[in-house]
Amino acid sequence: MTALYIVSKILTFPGAYVKGFWEQLTCKLLGLPVEVPGYLRIDEACGHVEHAFPKKGWAAYLIATGPSFMNFNIGVWMFLAGFMNLYFLGITPNDSIGLFVVYVLVTYLGVSMLCNVFPLVEDAMNLYDLLYRQKKGNIIGRIFGFIPTVITYAGAYLEKYCITLVLWIAVMILAFVL
Repeated sequence: MTALYIVSKILTFPGAYVKGFWEQLTCKLLGLPVEVPGYLRIDEACGHVEHAFPKKGWAAYLIATGPSFMNFNIGVWMFLAGFMNLYFLGITPNDSIGLFVVYVLVTYLGVSMLCNVFPLVEDAMNLYDLLYRQKKGNIIGRIFGFIPTVITYAGAYLEKYCITLVLWIAVMILAFVL
């Protein structure tokens, strides 16, 4: 499964690189040491930054969801900017080759950002462990953080097994073929 994961990260390299940047920035803000520099290494952490695990619940929540939030916000708007013009306005190469290429590229960049939304499984497991097994947060934080924690945990496994990329490919095929 690691080879398929690496291929999916290479196919969506703009989103993987930006996700690594957001993780690096979050680690810097939290004071977490980064173990191996580089965002696009050919291993199971491709598109992520290897870092020390946070010891507090809030820091674990921020490292697991903060970069995801940033990638999601950028990806949604880029995807919509390209997809709306291609799908709803029906821009084709016959209308304008330059605009068509720009919209295809913006759609690709948006999809690549959205395919790289979730953290590594280890970060998601650390978040769950700190908040719900070791109970390192207050009760209010654990209540409000439950749904994002579950989404992050499930999404980390979806991304690990390349299901996010397969789903986005299926969405694009369904949108333009049907």
